[in-house]
Amino acid sequence: MKKLFISAFLCLITLLMSSLCQAQISYVYSLSGNFQSTHSDAPDLIQLPNNDGLMGEFVSRVVPETTCGQMGNADGYFFEDDAGLQFNNPEGFIDQSYSVAFNFQIDEFITPPPWVRILSFTHIDDVGVYIKLTNPPNNGTLEFWPFGTVGETDFFSPTDFYQIILVRNEVGLIKIFVNGTEFAEYDDSETQSYVPQNPDNFIIWFKDDPSVLADEASPGFVSDIVLADFPWTTQQVADKWDEFCSDLLSIEEQEFSDWEISPNPSQDIINISQPSNLISEIEIMDIFGKICMSSKVRQNNTRMDVASLNVGIYFVRIKTKDGKVGVKKFIKN
Repeated sequence: MKKLFISAFLCLITLLMSSLCQAQISYVYSLSGNFQSTHSDAPDLIQLPNNDGLMGEFVSRVVPETTCGQMGNADGYFFEDDAGLQFNNPEGFIDQSYSVAFNFQIDEFITPPPWVRILSFTHIDDVGVYIKLTNPPNNGTLEFWPFGTVGETDFFSPTDFYQIILVRNEVGLIKIFVNGTEFAEYDDSETQSYVPQNPDNFIIWFKDDPSVLADEASPGFVSDIVLADFPWTTQQVADKWDEFCSDLLSIEEQEFSDWEISPNPSQDIINISQPSNLISEIEIMDIFGKICMSSKVRQNNTRMDVASLNVGIYFVRIKTKDGKVGVKKFIKN
């Protein structure tokens, strides 16, 4: 009996170790000139044409200052009106739990119909992530169909670039994050609508099949698609949002390493220091690019009182005397 118990215990330990050591895999598609992933086993993304046979092309497009606090250029894929991309899910990759992240811009918010499809797992029904055109042609609101609009009303515009992250855990709980902020959470354990569907087993960006509702998409831009076969933690989501501007604008992080914000997070006072250049101007912007505070200075170190700011995520932009610009994230708590 003792030997049987030991044998069963060893089997259990083996199973637990096997589960713990199972590799977590991520496929990264930068979309800079090709549809390939940095992972050698990942399938290429597939172009989906619209009803006129148009698909898209690789481009470099201007990113407005309101997106990242500085103008720049983003490399990625332009998709035509009602065209898109498809990921064919390999056997054993994405199942019940996963993470999907991508950066994008929608070029126009024109009705009818009053939606723009962003992400779905099937061509045969309406279930998916949309932008509902709540103030066309200027603004839209995230919609988790059929669960209604979520997050801030009129959050999206056809001017700025955005990051969406979808995380589904093992029990079917889904969270959707936009620009690092959680917009919605709901239980998909029974409906199973937000997992790749048999027999097609794919994920679709932007394209809306005419069998559902024709023209429920708009032209736009997408880059930096990441698919992982495990649910990201809140810290991993935050880290990905931290990388948004550097990924989008292909900026090396070391370009911003010679100035500091401290403490960060902060409730009241922040110190901004730049040892090698005189700071000429400081601006603090919210996630929409709106300037909340600004200051003209002529020194290497300065203090700013941020107690009046609401709790949340902000960007601090500094301009130096020699014309250089740097942007870093700041958290007000």
